[in-house]
Amino acid sequence: MANPTPPLSFAAPAPGTNPYLLENFAPVTEEQVRHGGFTVTGVIPPDLDGMLLRNGPNPAVVDDPATYHWFTGDGMVHGLYLRDGELRQYRNRLVRTRHLSRELGTPQPKGPKEAIDGGANTNIVFMAKRLLALVESGLPHRLDAALDTICVEDFDGALASPMTAHPKVDPATGTITFFGYDPFGPPYLRYHEMDPAGNLLHSTDIALDRCVMVHDVAVSATRVGFMDLPIVLDPTMGGTFPFRFDTERGAKVGILHRGRPGSEITWYALEPCYVFHVANAFDDGEDFVMDVCCYERTFDRGVGGLLGTDLARMERWRMSPGNPRVQRRTLDDLTVEFPRIDDAMAQGQHRFTYAVRSARRDGLDRFSGLVKFDHQRDESVRIDLPEGRECSEAVFVRAEDGRTDEEGYLLTVVYDKARHQSDLVIYDAHSMREVPWATVELPVRIPHGFHGNFVPTAALS
Repeated sequence: MANPTPPLSFAAPAPGTNPYLLENFAPVTEEQVRHGGFTVTGVIPPDLDGMLLRNGPNPAVVDDPATYHWFTGDGMVHGLYLRDGELRQYRNRLVRTRHLSRELGTPQPKGPKEAIDGGANTNIVFMAKRLLALVESGLPHRLDAALDTICVEDFDGALASPMTAHPKVDPATGTITFFGYDPFGPPYLRYHEMDPAGNLLHSTDIALDRCVMVHDVAVSATRVGFMDLPIVLDPTMGGTFPFRFDTERGAKVGILHRGRPGSEITWYALEPCYVFHVANAFDDGEDFVMDVCCYERTFDRGVGGLLGTDLARMERWRMSPGNPRVQRRTLDDLTVEFPRIDDAMAQGQHRFTYAVRSARRDGLDRFSGLVKFDHQRDESVRIDLPEGRECSEAVFVRAEDGRTDEEGYLLTVVYDKARHQSDLVIYDAHSMREVPWATVELPVRIPHGFHGNFVPTAALS
């Protein structure tokens, strides 16, 4: 792949004692490309034909290490290129936001000059015929197949405010549903729908009385579920991430039929809690059902206030007409995060959810294995990693001959503390055997990040 942008290298920020600048939270300081020759244990399934992409914070410049927050680091995208049973290439690139370009003295990205570009550090998706690096505090950044930044993407001027890092694509129609929250509102929340080519079809405001952190949204075939939960923007806090858990603020979920004005939203109350991630949502008759990773409290202690007093558990939330409250059911006592499903099942009733097992060690959340939830049998199975290894979000890729949402592979990047490097690990989603299909030793380290996706080669050609 041609790469017209010269690779960067930079000095690592001084970590001090900030745990988000140490071990595998520390940034890598070199953009590079590695071709072939990777050590493989096992067999890479030959029907995996595409790129596993990961995005996460990789701070090139840190003004104050003592107050640096994991959520604010510069975005770096990592690409692992699989074909014919081989890992053909690894490459990584910082997303060239305007802020980063000013700090490093590199050319500014093209695009709208007045737009807030954010850190582009949260997700990497292929949608609307574009490869987009996403963060909820700004517009997307469009990348090419070599992961070089093309521009700040505003969809031909149609989008003028932040976009979520979690857009939802309808697998039946290709319609893209997304939202954005705006600390400079009102309006503090906007909902949009877009066609598969990237043309904006519908936009409407959702009435909130102040800015709250809305990281994800629930979308079924007919409706959208917006969460107004008590993580509030508090400018008096100072620092780089001024959000906190507001014990006095209530919590609610608003249900709106897709394509309708925000004034028609119906709100359902629930106990104060917080959700970063929705696994999926679906219609069950007149009921709206959503599966979430739910924290009873968070953003109330720890570095930057990020940690909460507990870890998240999988819950199923049900909103029924005539009942003003959300009906909550805990699906399992296991603590988990980063839930994923087979994307072919999105917005319909899925059977399986895949997540990473979470624990707390040395004051930070750690991810020690994978969990598969079977919602039909109401049970879970898990894969535990050996001591000294920590995984990332697992991406489900259906096998070429797969017929259900468990017949495929789970792709995850695993940090090996002993080597201070990372592995690509591919598990069988059906059997959930602890012995994976393949472990590919990488001669690089991929820092702990947030989200990623698998993009078939055909999509980018």
